[in-house]
Amino acid sequence: MLDRWTSLGFTRNGESVRRERGDIEGLAALVGTVARSATAPDEPLAAPVEARLELYRGNSLVAVLEIAGNQVRWTPQPGGAAWVGTPPAQALDALRSLLSTR
Repeated sequence: MLDRWTSLGFTRNGESVRRERGDIEGLAALVGTVARSATAPDEPLAAPVEARLELYRGNSLVAVLEIAGNQVRWTPQPGGAAWVGTPPAQALDALRSLLSTR
């Protein structure tokens, strides 16, 4: 799933942006690192969702990654079970930084 996406839709504070996988250097690796930390099935998030990343292959949604405080929720699509985890702080901060500058 993590290697199949070709573009990303990013929503934060009501604003949405769509980018191709290769548009932002290092984005794919950071998304992979952060998403792989989500290993606990159906756990509640401790904070509100602050950002939502929708991963697409062509026009098909393949997964959603939500950032909530120091946690993430990974949901494969269509209708997959949600997984929650706490990624390495450095990786999550780097992903936030990349997304906030784009």
